[in-house]
Amino acid sequence: MLNDGQFIDAPELCHRIAAGDEAAFRQLVELFAPHLQAMAARITGSVAVADDLVQDTFLKVWLSRDQLSDIAQPAAWIKKICFHGAVNHVRRQAIYDRVIDVAGLPKENTGKTAEIVEFRQLLAMVNTAVQQLPEKQRQVYRLSREQALSINEIAEHMDLAVSTVKNLMVMALKSIRTSLQKNGYPLLVLLLLDFLY
Repeated sequence: MLNDGQFIDAPELCHRIAAGDEAAFRQLVELFAPHLQAMAARITGSVAVADDLVQDTFLKVWLSRDQLSDIAQPAAWIKKICFHGAVNHVRRQAIYDRVIDVAGLPKENTGKTAEIVEFRQLLAMVNTAVQQLPEKQRQVYRLSREQALSINEIAEHMDLAVSTVKNLMVMALKSIRTSLQKNGYPLLVLLLLDFLY
């Protein structure tokens, strides 16, 4: 499963997991978790954040287990989920202060508790806006942001033309921005949110 720190595929194990074998899934977690955790910790600079990202990764794997048999390189797919989760975390951290400043959210001398609450409320509004999208727009958005698929991968996954996927993504982002703008968020915050979630 692992060779010199690199993932290698184990089709038999993945087929068992796809069939709902919890013991096989536990084996996968035991084998992959240390490497994923080390990778996520290097990217985020936090062991605690890395632990959360690894848990999220395996939750996504388990929830999508029925797809494992159809994925050509499941090990690379699992690693990609964790990698993009870590990169997205760093991206959020990098623009966090800019969002807070541009939105004019209150800052407290005692810490960032109020800012964090406001930021989480903003992300919750994004989630609400995503839930209200038409089905195909919502699916394209989630495949892009949650499973870190490229436009070409989404097109293949959904059996759509690349241009159709691009148009659906543009419409989804426009709808999300419109929804947030109605809640009083300035345009720069909305543009920054294209890189979030």
